[in-house]
Amino acid sequence: MKDLFRKYSVSFLFLMVVIIFNNTTAHAEDDDYDCKFYNAYISGDMSEWPDWISEMEQAYSKNNSTETLKDIVVAYYGYVAWLIGVDREGEAENYIDKAEHYISELSEYSSYKSYAEAMQGAFLAYRISLNKSRAIYLGPRSIRHINRAIELDSDNPYAWVEKGNAAYHMPRAIGGSYKEAAEHFKKAIDGLEEGSSTPECNWVYLNAMAWLAQSYDNTGEVDKAFKVYEKILSIEPNFQWIRDELYPEFKERVR
Repeated sequence: MKDLFRKYSVSFLFLMVVIIFNNTTAHAEDDDYDCKFYNAYISGDMSEWPDWISEMEQAYSKNNSTETLKDIVVAYYGYVAWLIGVDREGEAENYIDKAEHYISELSEYSSYKSYAEAMQGAFLAYRISLNKSRAIYLGPRSIRHINRAIELDSDNPYAWVEKGNAAYHMPRAIGGSYKEAAEHFKKAIDGLEEGSSTPECNWVYLNAMAWLAQSYDNTGEVDKAFKVYEKILSIEPNFQWIRDELYPEFKERVR
């Protein structure tokens, strides 16, 4: 009986070591991809982004890590936004379809439900940007998902980023507000700086600050916008979008 107990004890310990090793490896891989995506984002060269998404998908099929699943969704979130920005609508639509599968899967985990809701709201907004006629029925659904994300977790920075995006891009006649957008982006940034998610290698953090600066600019709060732009470049002087486009245009316009 002692031999049998020892046998199962050893087997259990071995299983625990395997589980811990797999989880550690998954987190290490996630961290590595975080910096890859970040460097691509700040340089404006997104050519390898789809390959990295595919690699993460393959890793997820093996490790079943919910953190990897969340990172896949966030990677789709960034890439679709870029595709829309460079007028590659057909590709964007295809990636939205793929992403929504992962979002649905992520929503099954209670600890990630808020992230899933925020991303669902974001991708519905992407569909609207591809076809403005969808705004009538998709707009309210997008807002409901974003509000639900905040209800589930008021400290979720991704939910506040999406709340900011909604307020920024929504027409003023139906509730859009640059002032409210600035407040929401500020909450997201504070959460990323103070919470468990560190800003290091976090492209969403820089993106939120870029939109905060533009929100301040649009409300006429030039000094605040200037400080945010300066902060961004002090953190990441190689951020091409800010360094070569937004900030020079801003300075030329307000000086």
